[in-house]
Amino acid sequence: MSLPHPIPVILCGKTTAIGKPVSEFLLPEYEVIHFIQSYEAAQSEIPEVLAGHDPQTRNPIGTHNYSRPARAVILGRAFTSEQVEEVRKLCKGSAKDAVAWVVSDPAKAPGTGPPGPDYAAVVANDVKSVLASWINEGGQRDGVLWY
Repeated sequence: MSLPHPIPVILCGKTTAIGKPVSEFLLPEYEVIHFIQSYEAAQSEIPEVLAGHDPQTRNPIGTHNYSRPARAVILGRAFTSEQVEEVRKLCKGSAKDAVAWVVSDPAKAPGTGPPGPDYAAVVANDVKSVLASWINEGGQRDGVLWY
């Protein structure tokens, strides 16, 4: 099975100040179709988007093109490993195809201060690298990938 191009993804992060440039740096390989800023929104919106439905919420980030279901969910450092697992459980059976859950590795996460000026570019490049490996393996493995 071939993956669509650009590959539709969901991006989850705390702020639009980081989410917007990350979404732009992910282009042209990945299209952020939906941006989520809280754990509570992730619980309700991710299952809908993975199923190919419009969750009826709007954010200035993302294309809101739900004609192709997302194949990856990218979660920034604002989301804990426990939250990621809870959302994954809620999403079981929502997606028709395998989904890559690309999660910030807490062991690699920067300190508690504000991110540096190149943070968005670094995150996007790390995510692209992880997703490229997933795609090269066939894009059929559902699971957590650390960046």
